[in-house]
Amino acid sequence: MRVKVLKVCAVLISIVAVISAVPAVAGEGEVGVLLGGTFFDGDLTGESKFNHINETYGVRGAYLWGDRFGWFADYTMTNVEFAHSGGFSFDLNELRTGMEFFIHPAERRYRTFVAAGVGLMDMDFGFDSVDRTLASLGIGGRWEIGDHGRARWEIRAEQSLDDDGLGGVDLTNIQALFGLGWGSGGDPADTDGDGVRDRKDNCPDTPRGATVDENGCPKDSDGDGVMDGIDKCPDTPDGAMVDAKGCPVDGDGDGVFDGLDKCPDTPRGATVDAKGCPKDSDGDGVLDGIDKCPDTPKGVKVDAKGCRVDVDSDGDGVVDRLDKCPNTPKGVKVDATGCPLAKKLFEEEKASLVLEGVNFETNSAVLTAGSTSVLNKVVASLKAWPDVRVEVAGHTDSVGRAAYNKTLSEKRAESVRAFLATAGIGGSRLEAKGYGEEMPIADNSTDRGKAANRRVELKKLN
Repeated sequence: MRVKVLKVCAVLISIVAVISAVPAVAGEGEVGVLLGGTFFDGDLTGESKFNHINETYGVRGAYLWGDRFGWFADYTMTNVEFAHSGGFSFDLNELRTGMEFFIHPAERRYRTFVAAGVGLMDMDFGFDSVDRTLASLGIGGRWEIGDHGRARWEIRAEQSLDDDGLGGVDLTNIQALFGLGWGSGGDPADTDGDGVRDRKDNCPDTPRGATVDENGCPKDSDGDGVMDGIDKCPDTPDGAMVDAKGCPVDGDGDGVFDGLDKCPDTPRGATVDAKGCPKDSDGDGVLDGIDKCPDTPKGVKVDAKGCRVDVDSDGDGVVDRLDKCPNTPKGVKVDATGCPLAKKLFEEEKASLVLEGVNFETNSAVLTAGSTSVLNKVVASLKAWPDVRVEVAGHTDSVGRAAYNKTLSEKRAESVRAFLATAGIGGSRLEAKGYGEEMPIADNSTDRGKAANRRVELKKLN
């Protein structure tokens, strides 16, 4: 028994040495053990039949290259017994080498093969031994278990090639063997260079540079259609359109990516919301970011820059935004607010007009603050009628002495004249005169009447 073990070890060491010496080409080395049974032809005893299963064990080595071919060598030992020959037995030792052809490609974990080989069989009868050459033919299958584990089955038929030593007796046997082994992994094919062997690669045509998962399929973390490893912008928001490099596209340059942009044709410079649509805060039809006057009041007409257009709808010379009387008939003269001038004063000869709202401090010729707006309108009207000359007439009520009232009315008339002259009305067009209480227009016995008599009038002189 010890001798057999030594033989097995010696053969195994030899096989490993041979495999190690094979040039480093794209292939895979393999060593393993075999266990099975041998059906031996009983022709030695005149019983020409396979009548007993004999336990067989052994070692093997192989070297596979390319997709289909492999070289093998194995050594098996069998104790052959003949049940019908009085317990006759012998030890059968076989050394065999040959080629295997794999029917299935290398990408598959299970591959069927056919094998053919030649070798030497040694029959040890105890008292003598006989050696013969042999030829074999077999079929089997091979599994890959993980990266390095190997399992196999094989059924082979063997035939001696000569009859030396046994008086012309042919030797034939059939072996059914199972094996376990270890494979070096060789230099496995990885056609697309993604680091996953072709036989495991579910996506064998992955572009170079793409990051792949354990199945060899490219990953696209941001779901933009450009694979990780190639994607220069790996955090693109969902739904955004990207270019060939995986970077988002913004066709209208508004900061919202195409694919997310609900208004993809926004004019350059316009301010947009989160959906990429332009905003118009003042509702004037000119987009924010382009609008140079972003606070235009509602309803005001604007130009292309979003600024109000000074329209004069009624053609009176006062733009609509300042015109207090926007429907003035054509040809009617108006004041600075766009309202018609007092025809009685400027169109009728020697007409007069009470300046309602022109008032003075008590017993003084100082104009009150509220008088300014009324007098500004008078200035505008006089400028609109440059040929008209007027008299500024001051009047009082009957309270107090007549002489005092006369003097006070003159001073008040002069204050109004001075205001008009300072505002640009030529002095030659203005005269100031005080009438005191001499020309009442209401009853001085009542407060209302007194208030009406305290007045300033403009009288047309030409």
